Amino acid sequence: GTGSNLYTYAAAPTVSSVSPSAGSTAGGTSVTITGSNFTGATAVTFGGSAAASYTVDSATQITATTPAHAAGAVNVVVTTAGGTGTGSNIYEYVAAPTVSSVSPSAGPTAGGTSVTITGTNFTGATAVTFGGSAAASYTVDSATQITATTPAHAAGLVNVVVTTAGGTGTGSNLYSYASTPTVSSVSPTAGPTAGGSSVTITGTNFTGASAVTFGGSAATGITVVNATTITATTPAHAAGLVDVVVTAPGGTGTGVNLYTYAAAPAVSAISPSSGSTAGGTSVTITGSDFIGVSAVTIGGVAATGVSVVNATTITATTAAHVAGTVDVVVTAAGGTGTGSNLYSYVVMPVVSSVSPSAGPLAGGASVTIAGNNFTGATAVTFGGSAAASYTVDSATQITATTPAHAAGTVSVAVTTAAGTGTGSNLYTYSAAPTVTAVSPDAGPLAGGTSVTITGSGFTGASSVTFGGSAATGITVVNATTITATTPAHAAGFVDVVVTAPGGTGTGSNVFRYAAGPVVSSVSPNSGSTAGGSSVTITGSNFTGATAVAFGGSAATGVTVVNASTITATTPAHAAGTVDIAVTTPGGTGTGSNLYTYVLGPSVSSVSPNSGPGGGGTSVTITGSNLTGATAVTFGGSAATSFSVINASTITATTPAHAAGAVDVVVATPGGSATGAGLFTYVITSTTTTLTSSLNPSEVGQAVTFTATVSSGGVTPTGTVTFSDGGQVLGSATLASGVASFTTAALQRGSHSITAVYGGSGSFSSSTSAVLVQAVNTPTESLRLRAMQIVGSRAVAQVSGATITNAIDLAISEGFSERGTLLMPSSGGLRFNFAADLEQQPDTSAEAPVNERWHSLGVGRSRPSDRSGGASSRINDAFAAIDTVKAQKAPAARLVEQKDWLAWADIKGSGIGQWSGSNTAAPLYGHQLNFMAGVTRKLSPTFLVGMVGGYETFDYKSDTLSSRLKGDGWTIGSYLGWRFAQNLRLDTAVAYTGLGYDSSSGAALGQFNGHRWLLSGGLIGSSTLYGVAIEPSAKVYALWERQNAYIDTLGTAQTARDFFNGRASGGLRMTYPWQLDDGITLAPYVGAFGDYYFTGDSAETVALPGATLASVPLLEGWSARFTSGLAARFGNGAAVAFGAELGGIGSNVQIWTLRGRTSVPF
Repeated sequence: GTGSNLYTYAAAPTVSSVSPSAGSTAGGTSVTITGSNFTGATAVTFGGSAAASYTVDSATQITATTPAHAAGAVNVVVTTAGGTGTGSNIYEYVAAPTVSSVSPSAGPTAGGTSVTITGTNFTGATAVTFGGSAAASYTVDSATQITATTPAHAAGLVNVVVTTAGGTGTGSNLYSYASTPTVSSVSPTAGPTAGGSSVTITGTNFTGASAVTFGGSAATGITVVNATTITATTPAHAAGLVDVVVTAPGGTGTGVNLYTYAAAPAVSAISPSSGSTAGGTSVTITGSDFIGVSAVTIGGVAATGVSVVNATTITATTAAHVAGTVDVVVTAAGGTGTGSNLYSYVVMPVVSSVSPSAGPLAGGASVTIAGNNFTGATAVTFGGSAAASYTVDSATQITATTPAHAAGTVSVAVTTAAGTGTGSNLYTYSAAPTVTAVSPDAGPLAGGTSVTITGSGFTGASSVTFGGSAATGITVVNATTITATTPAHAAGFVDVVVTAPGGTGTGSNVFRYAAGPVVSSVSPNSGSTAGGSSVTITGSNFTGATAVAFGGSAATGVTVVNASTITATTPAHAAGTVDIAVTTPGGTGTGSNLYTYVLGPSVSSVSPNSGPGGGGTSVTITGSNLTGATAVTFGGSAATSFSVINASTITATTPAHAAGAVDVVVATPGGSATGAGLFTYVITSTTTTLTSSLNPSEVGQAVTFTATVSSGGVTPTGTVTFSDGGQVLGSATLASGVASFTTAALQRGSHSITAVYGGSGSFSSSTSAVLVQAVNTPTESLRLRAMQIVGSRAVAQVSGATITNAIDLAISEGFSERGTLLMPSSGGLRFNFAADLEQQPDTSAEAPVNERWHSLGVGRSRPSDRSGGASSRINDAFAAIDTVKAQKAPAARLVEQKDWLAWADIKGSGIGQWSGSNTAAPLYGHQLNFMAGVTRKLSPTFLVGMVGGYETFDYKSDTLSSRLKGDGWTIGSYLGWRFAQNLRLDTAVAYTGLGYDSSSGAALGQFNGHRWLLSGGLIGSSTLYGVAIEPSAKVYALWERQNAYIDTLGTAQTARDFFNGRASGGLRMTYPWQLDDGITLAPYVGAFGDYYFTGDSAETVALPGATLASVPLLEGWSARFTSGLAARFGNGAAVAFGAELGGIGSNVQIWTLRGRTSVPF
């Protein structure tokens, strides 16, 4: 017999490579062996030792773990059924490395230190770490040495680890990471440039410090005292600040500019360069390299109070020393500097006398001070005040200029380097004289006037001058008085100067040299012989005039106006021409024959002797001595004009004046003459007319009323009062016979405006004819009112229908458990989810339609013992809808009777373009009403409910260019009474609070509305061929009051009341069917006849082309059509959607979309 394919000839395996090709003598290395014919391998050996484990990955690859083996290259052998394959010396066992030392053995924590690692078996090293961190780089130099760069690491001792194919070698704690040293201070901080100073360096991390440098030069004698202290000796270095650098295993720490190399100090000057042998002189020493100064000596004696200001300046106080020149020595960090013979100790000065020994308070007197030891004097004072200047003439004399000082005797002090010498009470300060007055204060140019000069400080006065010229006959009466005689001098004001020991006192412009006066003219140049005429005399040099005479008689009331003008009153004198003489300090001046005394005028008659109070009458005045008349008055008012015809006649024009007899007065140079009661003024009649700048006007517009008062050619003066129907508006003063008054406060309506001229003493009063001013409401305010009337009616009609319809549905749904499953209503369709089985129509296949719908009143009521047992009320109700035979009914399910019903209703309404043509639409817009409520059935025939709602609306009118928007909240209650099986009565009451926001151009208004609604109706139900029919008759009425307000144009909009309502009748038909076990649908349609009624307290607003404000939105008869679809779900929820078009047959149509949901509970 034959066994087919029972034996396989296999080729011998081959081993070509191993990866990795080396590993530890301890074994355990995972390697990959590559070759061929490895399938079914039965053994793998390394140098004759079986692999610890292996896996044949494929015919060409085996993964194995090496066994332990002595170091050296070995064969790798793979054994299979085909034989044995050997890879000769393709794997090498290597010994694990050892790490014995690291050099250097420390470095900074930042790493970067190049180190040499010594050990064994380093060949092929794959990693070098310091404290677990990989070396930045490394090089295997040989099997016993690696050069590596340390990585960064925290301070401390760390292990150094080398990894090779033979394993890992660790040198424990062979390398130390050290923190970088810091250098904080050096003491002392300065030293000589030659170096050699022993210093102490303070800082941190100094352990193992290998070098210290100063300015880059290595210090010597370095001793690391501890981690924070090093002592060292400074190297030589150029002068200046240098860095101190410490190098330690952790790196290099630098103390910037911590040490100063100082050159040996040099002393170049001292100031002052001399001083008292007693010492105590404060001096300033100047030089260089005053760094680290430790001592200052002057003449070998240590100075006190040494202060090094800077490297070139020292201040100090000298010690006592014998007189003579001495060295100044400064010892500093850089060594000792000597200023040879820079300072002199000297003896103190002595002051013995001052000449002169007195002078003025202002100073400035040159004096000579005598004494000794004055050489090198540095100060001279008088009573503590420094001399204005001084010169050291010799060791025994100083010439000085005195400073200002208060009056009195003072000491004179001279200060030298040796000290201060004082001459007590050697100099007296005297006050300078003052000149306050001279009497008399004026005199002739020739001089010779004896005057008395008053002032102070006159004692010892040596001279007096007037305008620089010396006076004669000077006598010093006492310290405050001098008498003298004036010298000759040119005209003008001059200074009077008195010179005394205290100086010079000047009275500026206290004396005037006057030239003789000159009289050139007088005005008027004639007057009454009785005197008393006020005249103005013109000439020159009148200043200080003491007398004026007319014809030798002294004038009175003399006033010197200025040097060229005098006013005076003439004395009485006989008729004729006389001289005018003026006497001044400069002499007497005469104007020959400059003034004429004349006789006074007389007034005997006036013709005509009467005229109107408005003036303007030309009259002739008769009298005597009228020549040169200067004025004519009537009752004290100057004639409008006059003309002197001759000495006995004047013609004049009368001025305006109050009625009555008046005096006529003529004034001439000879005086005034009065004709008592010679002219009589009579009252002048006037006429007043009134005009308006804008008639008619609008409320708020400014209107100017202008009154013109005339009186036959003479212009009246006075005040005009403007009134409105007897109520004073204001008044205005006549200007050129015209007065105007402007007001913007007139209210809407007709105003009877009059202007009343009150008259005056010369003019009679007069009143204008009545001007009827019409003030209309602003057009935009009218449009605003019209929009309020039209728009709020629209809001009310839509809301009234919405609220009543929503309540009707709620009442229908509340009674639904004992009616049919589906019932239509005015706004949608309701579901009866709790239909009573005892009240349901017969659903058997044989029952006629009228019996299946007997609950609507078509057939009779049937008992509940129908075939089929306890059928579901819901399924029976919907089975009644179908007119075909019901072969099967769904499984029966009882529904728990529920007396509560929650519902929500939302309705959106839109008014179309209310216009019979394509012209601008009077009204259009939209409105959204949301209603929600809860119904409670108290008995099978009676229920009540509560309702709440929110409405928002926005209507516009193109005709009115206006807009009305707003919103409101509604609350109300309702009740239903089913007084018959198929007939019920519904009633409801509701309140709505509204906020309106209206606009028309610039007119804006906000107002509130309060609306009450009352509704009621009768609703019946019946069926015909499966169609539910619901007839109804309903009515609702609402009343709304809107508050008064003032729009933004200032127009007062009055409060408004209006009512509207609707009476409607019609029917709705519904045909429900069951879509499946969970959903029932019921489409419905309805048609109604409506009668709208309305009333409004607002006045009719008529606008050009827009009289619609008095037309209601809907009024009278119209038709309404409604349709929709309702759905009921198995979980008891119901929804309905419908649409309605109202106003059919009227001038406006209202579209309505509605959604509703209800849930019994």
